Amino acid sequence: MDPKNSQALVDESKERYWSPVDVYVGGAEHSVLHLLYSRFWHKVLYDIGVVSTREPFKCLINQGMILGEVEYTAFINKKGDLVSADLVDYINEYRQEKVPASNVLKSGEAYVLKNNPSVRINARAHKMSKSRGNVINPDDIVNDYGADSLRLYEMFMGPLRDTKVWSTNGVEGVHRFLGRTWRLIVGYPLSDGSYRETTITTDVEPSHEQLRNLHQCIRKVTEEMEGTRYNTAISAMMEFVNAAYKWETHPRSILENFVLLLSPFAPHIAEELWQRLGHADSLAYEPWPEAEEQYLKDDMIVLPIQINGKTRGKLQLREGSGEDEAFAAVVQDKHFEKYLSGHTVRKRIYVPGRILNIIVQQNK
Repeated sequence: MDPKNSQALVDESKERYWSPVDVYVGGAEHSVLHLLYSRFWHKVLYDIGVVSTREPFKCLINQGMILGEVEYTAFINKKGDLVSADLVDYINEYRQEKVPASNVLKSGEAYVLKNNPSVRINARAHKMSKSRGNVINPDDIVNDYGADSLRLYEMFMGPLRDTKVWSTNGVEGVHRFLGRTWRLIVGYPLSDGSYRETTITTDVEPSHEQLRNLHQCIRKVTEEMEGTRYNTAISAMMEFVNAAYKWETHPRSILENFVLLLSPFAPHIAEELWQRLGHADSLAYEPWPEAEEQYLKDDMIVLPIQINGKTRGKLQLREGSGEDEAFAAVVQDKHFEKYLSGHTVRKRIYVPGRILNIIVQQNK
């Protein structure tokens, strides 16, 4: 805090400015050493009047451990026969043999052999250790998928405080998400395999639906980040990208804000996209997007559709749609064609926002 002060351990004004620590993040295995000793010495300093707070940290977060990939084990008796894991009482009485994941099939809550589904096998993830040979080298993941994919996957695995199981297939999943994000903004590769230096975004005015998608994403990502629920924040961004692929236009103003949301999770690709969007300076100094309340209201409703009093499906309509608009949507939907084809509509019973019941009679 004040390393050049020769008169005191720390200047009082600097101590009040810098302390206490806002968030202490550490594994539960460090709570005895790091946490205990830091609290002990802080209380000593507090008792002698050097620091102004009783505790050194405002918030403590113990992140969960990441276990190695799930290992599958088959049990073999003294006769050399496979024994189902649910029949094994004392594992030391059996020879254990590792089974490749490609030979395993999930059956309900259990795992069985593909070529012999009657035999259950043991599935368990262990703490990473050199002796087990299940250590994941982050350098290998970065070389194969990039640093952003590794960073994103570690946050997407689950709640920060939970113990989680590593899965390389999961890394491939978030890597595909980053690829979809890139193509959404930059476009598909050119004929020579390279990408354009700019983007496929346009300076058109965004539609109300596009603004609603964006601001719902801003709200969700902001709330989840503040609560350290990074996995659900990433899920919200995935939902946004899925929605954006259905748009006919890709407004620059919408996707610029999305890149800002992505940047804390995947900073390298976000910086690259930001430059391609026409910005010379880093996005690190850009203000965080703010959700606007006017775009957060969902103006779509789900309307149950009945044919002769029986529910045959549901339609998504804009709130406030009238009877004619609702009926027209039913007629245009192929799902309801089999219920209406060859029939005459005798009556329509419409309760706005609640239900549409169509009474039909089969043609003779």
